[in-house]
Amino acid sequence: MEIRIPGTSAHGLHDILVQVWQSGAQNFRSGWAKALGVEWGSSEFARRHAEVAGLLAETIQQLHALPEAQQDRYSRYFPQWWTAVVQPDLSWADAGRPARVLVTQETLDHLASAADLLQSVLGGTRSAPVGSNLDGLKESCASWLDLLAQTPDEELAPIVREEIAAQIRHLLWLIDNAELFGTARISREATSVIGSIAQASTGLTGQDLQTGGRWRRGFVAFVAASALLATGATQLQTAIEAGSGVVKEISQVVESVTQ
Repeated sequence: MEIRIPGTSAHGLHDILVQVWQSGAQNFRSGWAKALGVEWGSSEFARRHAEVAGLLAETIQQLHALPEAQQDRYSRYFPQWWTAVVQPDLSWADAGRPARVLVTQETLDHLASAADLLQSVLGGTRSAPVGSNLDGLKESCASWLDLLAQTPDEELAPIVREEIAAQIRHLLWLIDNAELFGTARISREATSVIGSIAQASTGLTGQDLQTGGRWRRGFVAFVAASALLATGATQLQTAIEAGSGVVKEISQVVESVTQ
């Protein structure tokens, strides 16, 4: 059976809540542990549940970009979605509250409706990627970890280098967990990494010309891989062949600041 990867953060949130809801667990704690696939109370559980909260935050942010009437319609359900994620007033270990009562069918239906609307409106962007091949982005992440490790301390402050490396490792973690959190979360995190690399590139001392050249090539490759995920191969290839689009424009900016 083909595994479905969520296309928006709202789809990811919906699918996870459904897994908790359908888990058959006797309490919220066990339901969440089953849905997230890790032991309750572990560091990995905390990391994964925090990422679920991030899916909710991104969903709310994206819905605020819709026309006012649609914002008003869906914002009524924000408290219900938030409560489903954190259950602030109930004990997660209470055996009298099985995972089935975590959320209602109506709440899930409204979340699914919001997810489908966002997919329709934002399709082909980092918030609703139409690409599905993660291999290129994963390879680019690995290349960047190697490049950062080879960047001399005198060329870039070690704390900046390690901060970017931590972001990239988080991106790789999201790629490894794409079935759980979806491609939108990956695409948006890749955009954050692009911003960090671009900002850090302005801080290169320029004493090592070889390092600057590797950063420039690596940056363009990373942007291309990220755009490929968001827009799909056809759109990206068209932009490159036309000599326009984000890849060319950003590469020109990077070239100007790293030479």
